Parts: sequence; structure tokens; C-alpha cells
Amino acid sequence: MIKLTINGKTVEIEDGATIMEAAAKAGIKDVHTYGSCRICVVEVDGMKNLQASCIVRARDGMVVHTNSPKVRAARKVLYELLLSDHPKDCLSCNRNQSCELQEL
Repeated sequence: MIKLTINGKTVEIEDGATIMEAAAKAGIKDVHTYGSCRICVVEVDGMKNLQASCIVRARDGMVVHTNSPKVRAARKVLYELLLSDHPKDCLSCNRNQSCELQEL
């Protein structure tokens, strides 16, 4: 087991788990699970760039921020990029009201 801190909360999780899995175990809801889109980015103390929590392995002593100004700004740009290439037929789409993009 390893310990890390996410948004000021200490989390203990099995070695080899991702940051996203640790956040879910801690009940943190603002790390999204949208695949390779990078919407799940988080800020990790000591790392230069934002990290995709769905693929980065949690490490002992890691300090993670899921809702910092830097993270929120990056997610806003990522949402805009996703929407810029998204079909504009949400009202007639069969996934309307059950679409993860709409939820986000």
C-alpha cells in the first residue's frame, strides 16, 4: 500500500493504482473518466506539466491537486477543443440525455 495526498486528503491505495483510482477511492468526483481526451488532467507537486490521471501511477508521498486554477484552465481549453470537432446534433442524437460530454 502507498499513501498520497489528493486535494489535502490523505489516500491509501494499492501500489500500481492510478491517480484516478486513488481519487475515486477517496470520493473525489472532479477527476473525469473520459478516456484519452485528457479531461482527467491533474496537477502533481514537483511535476512540470499537468498529468493525465487515468494513466499516471500513484506514488507514495505524491501530492495531487484536481481543481487548481491551472487544472481548471486546461480543462476549459480541452472541452472547447472537444466541442469544436463535435457534431452539432445533440437534440436529435440517440445519446441525448445520456452523453458524458453533456454531463461534463
